[in-house]
Amino acid sequence: MTTNSRRHTVDSTDHPAISAGQGRAARVAADITVALAPVVMFAVPVVLVRAGVISDAFLFLNIVSLFVSGLVAAYAHMGWHARPHDGDLLSARTLTGRHTVDLARLTKVGRLEVPGQTRTDDRLILSDAHGVRLILNNLRGGDDTVDALVRNALLKRPPGAGVVISDRAAERLDLQAEVARPHGRFRRGRKIREGLIGFLPLLSVFVVAPVAIGLLALALTLADVI
Repeated sequence: MTTNSRRHTVDSTDHPAISAGQGRAARVAADITVALAPVVMFAVPVVLVRAGVISDAFLFLNIVSLFVSGLVAAYAHMGWHARPHDGDLLSARTLTGRHTVDLARLTKVGRLEVPGQTRTDDRLILSDAHGVRLILNNLRGGDDTVDALVRNALLKRPPGAGVVISDRAAERLDLQAEVARPHGRFRRGRKIREGLIGFLPLLSVFVVAPVAIGLLALALTLADVI
């Protein structure tokens, strides 16, 4: 068992080393994947179809390329087994490894709401000054949410901190009044009316579908299929 330096916890099998900035590289990789996935899924099939290497059926990957980017953007940072650590650190497992956000240095707080048949998947999106992003709701070992930890950390921030908080996140954390105050501790982020949340999946389809069809049409044209 070893003890780590600045803002690290004890390293053991049950308690792996935790440090500020953990997961920054994974976030960068995920962001690059989100940006490049539609480009790669467009350009590579076009080139290979023109060369006669693959079937033109691969061009239809453009129909799902934007959805793939959206899934990576969300699930690459989706956390579970979250637990707080010394030094205002909150760590959780994700599909891209362990992510640790510094609650004392949060720069942006958002909210992800995905309506379902029985309930809405409701999570906070936390980003800190180290470049780490984490999307989560519950703490490990119970039904306690991370709300109290995040709210207390935000209220400790000094005037002028400028933490961006979305309208929906402020509502969940009961910070609407604080966000409205002119002390500069918080700044208003994205604003979405509550009535629109249930329609967001449908609205996104109407936005993404025309773009995906346009990419497919362009790919078919450049590949000399049509």
